[in-house]
Amino acid sequence: MMKVNKIASTILLLSLSLSACNMPTNTPPGLSIEEQAGTLAAQTLEAKQNQRPTETQVPANTPTKALPPTPASTATTPPTPTEIAGLPADPSLKKWDFSCSWNGANNDLNVTIEWTDKSSNELGFLIIRNGTEIANLTPNTSQYVDTYAVDTGVTVNYAIQAYNNSGVSGQATFSFAACQ
Repeated sequence: MMKVNKIASTILLLSLSLSACNMPTNTPPGLSIEEQAGTLAAQTLEAKQNQRPTETQVPANTPTKALPPTPASTATTPPTPTEIAGLPADPSLKKWDFSCSWNGANNDLNVTIEWTDKSSNELGFLIIRNGTEIANLTPNTSQYVDTYAVDTGVTVNYAIQAYNNSGVSGQATFSFAACQ
């Protein structure tokens, strides 16, 4: 019981101290809280209206005028071909790895896939899991991380293939039984 009284006294003292910090200091005695708040707001507005902007001093060696723009280079680069004929080369699987963590209902399967980009004319790469495209990646990509909820022991199949306007390459594939 002593501890409760001590804690209550401390809280009351702290509350009174903090509320005293927020009261206007030069208000006449006997004003209500609403009048004191109004006085504080009026003092704040008055201080803001009476503030005068100060002039910022600029060092003598600092240029104050904008410099003229420099002329653009007139050199031109040859246009990049939008399509190189032929299918992109097949990507080759470098390595893959997976980890599992229980999410309360089944497993979160985290799969990291790395491959070698053997093509110079791809528009991107497709990642396919169990026959369904799950990602369309930019050209020159060589790694992808997939997170997938799966039951223990289910076989998961992955495929990676490059594509361009002429079509798709062959697939680099792998399969494994998840989270065993």
